[in-house]
This record gives sequence, C-alpha cells and structure tokens, in this order.
Amino acid sequence: MDRDTKKFWQERKRQMMAGNRSRLGPSGWNISHRVTVALIAIETVGWLLESFFPGFILHLSQSGGRVALILLATIMPGSLLGLVFAAFFIWIVGSQLEIVAKPWQYLLVFFGAGIVGSTVMTIMGGLGGALAAFGLAGAYVYAMSRYNYGAAVRWALFLLLINVLLSGFQPAILLGMAGSFGTGLGLAWTTGIGERR
Repeated sequence: MDRDTKKFWQERKRQMMAGNRSRLGPSGWNISHRVTVALIAIETVGWLLESFFPGFILHLSQSGGRVALILLATIMPGSLLGLVFAAFFIWIVGSQLEIVAKPWQYLLVFFGAGIVGSTVMTIMGGLGGALAAFGLAGAYVYAMSRYNYGAAVRWALFLLLINVLLSGFQPAILLGMAGSFGTGLGLAWTTGIGERR
C-alpha cells in the first residue's frame, strides 16, 4: 500500500472512530447512510410492485410507453434474488460512496446510470432492472482512482468479470451494465465525487 493510500485510510478510520457515536440515530442506525437505506427501500418497493401488482406496471407502461417502463426498470430488480443482489451491492458500494459524495451527486449517479442502463437494454431488445447499482460501482471506481489508481483498475476488472458471469453472456444485459457503469463513472467525474474536501 502506498503512502497516500495508507494516509487516506488512516484518516477515514480516525473520522469513523470519532464520529461513530454522533452518527447513530435514535433507532441505532447509522444516519450517515440514510440515502443508501432509502435506495434499498425503493428497490424493495419496485420488487413488491413487479411481484404483487404486475397489472399496475402493465397499465403504466401502456399509458406512459417505453419512457415509463425505462423509469420503472431503474427501481425494479427483476426477482427476489435480483433484489437480494442489488440491495447487497448497493449497501456494500453505495454506503462507501455516500461517505465521499454529496446526496445529490449520489442520487444523480444512481438514477442517471439506471436510466441509461435500462435505455441501452431496451434498445438492444431486453428489459431489466437493478442496473443502477453498476452506476454506483462506476462512481466508486472513479472515487477510488483519486486515491489509488492501481486498486481502482483491479476493482474495475473484477467487476467486469462479475458482470460477464452474472449476465449469462447476453449482449443486451452486458451492454446495459457497461452503459450504467460508464454513466456512473462519467457522472462521478463531471460532478467531482471523491474530491478531497
């Protein structure tokens, strides 16, 4: 580990230790991750809608067309297993990203990447959700690259391998994931996520 990376993580550890008690809300939850928890809750609502009220989604897609379907696909994980993976991924990557990003940056990356990923999948003839999490991964790689470029490259290659395996080698899904990842990376760069404050 190089000197700058070690210094960064030592500073993060000090901040976490000093502010850990002040960040706990009345229910014991870490209130610094409230946007991440809200996004997981929104994904859960999306799963409930698609699982128990598919007629509602059909009605919205008929009245709103492809645009409504693309917007809904941003919050629909596709299945219970998709929800578990999306929630886990959002928690692991999103909670770390939330530390270095402002709430508006974090939400912009999540929804912007989800919309782009869903649009790419729709153009390719597929339909899928939970792609916004890959946008968070792109933003996380960008934020990490500001502190340790080598680790960011290794993390990006690892994510690429996972994406290929999870997609089942389906081009529509792969391109949707890549579009979402690239959008997250680009939005993180343009908004300055991870800049030292």
